[in-house]
Amino acid sequence: MHMTYKVKLKLKGPLHIGYLDVVFEVSEATIHADTIFGGLINGYNLLFGEQKTNDLIEKIKESNSELLISSAFFYVGNKYFLPRPKGETFGLEDKIQQVKKIKKIKFVEETILTESKSVGEENLSLPFLLADKAQKELEEFYIILERPRVMVARNYAESNIFYFSEVHFKEDSGLWFYLKVSDDIEKEILAALKLLSDEGIGGDRTYGFGQFDYDLIPISLPEQGENYLLLSPYIPDSEDYEENSKEITKFAKAYELRYRTGYIHNSDKKAKRVTMFAEGSVFTKPVKGKILDVTPDNFEYDYRVYRYGKAFLLPFKGGNGK
Repeated sequence: MHMTYKVKLKLKGPLHIGYLDVVFEVSEATIHADTIFGGLINGYNLLFGEQKTNDLIEKIKESNSELLISSAFFYVGNKYFLPRPKGETFGLEDKIQQVKKIKKIKFVEETILTESKSVGEENLSLPFLLADKAQKELEEFYIILERPRVMVARNYAESNIFYFSEVHFKEDSGLWFYLKVSDDIEKEILAALKLLSDEGIGGDRTYGFGQFDYDLIPISLPEQGENYLLLSPYIPDSEDYEENSKEITKFAKAYELRYRTGYIHNSDKKAKRVTMFAEGSVFTKPVKGKILDVTPDNFEYDYRVYRYGKAFLLPFKGGNGK
């Protein structure tokens, strides 16, 4: 048995999610599922120790215990948003004058997918598609501030200026994600979530970035649909591939691929780069995904590094609303 929750984050201050290089920094206002998983595992390790953490990862890898996490997306008040399914037009091409507006939709309100709601031009508040008529409150519910900083090399021989991005959400808005967890590990995972809320998620946590309160809302989601919307970065498992092929999964309908990497916690090393299916990809049948060892070569620490690539899927009707 398992429970599914909607985890609504109430950020106490700025959030930093992104990656760093010697010239500039690219920041994102949402949080990928593998980042959330990493935060939970770090918290779990602090609470229960290294051996039990290794056991947990093995149980999840082998599907003996279930821990499925979506990426974190926007909410404003009681409106929860998801990435637009790739290729989906919701029948809008027959209802609006400027068809090019459809391509500008990046996020759709959750109930449009879970309840198969019909939409028209009055539901557009680009880049959002709403279940009800467009509202002005969506125009600017967060801001990103770019602050210059100086990076000094270890040998003090040179320094570089880079820009650090801070995401600030306005009141009654922020990020949320789905969490599905089996009964045998639920209490421990929720304890790790509580610790993560105190420790913070993302960069600059020592300055209080990324700390949050949260609501844990039990929900039920559809189990089957005509299509399956991917809500987490996904690494195909061997069962997901076409027989005798390693090119692409056999159930991919519309998709985008992205590279994922990042600095390892408490280290100046980067994890091995992985190609993953991006959120918003669509499949015709469920896919599984896996957790992949991405420990860099010649890694001097006595632990392994993993990239979470399990697929969190939301079944939906599809068919472009027709």
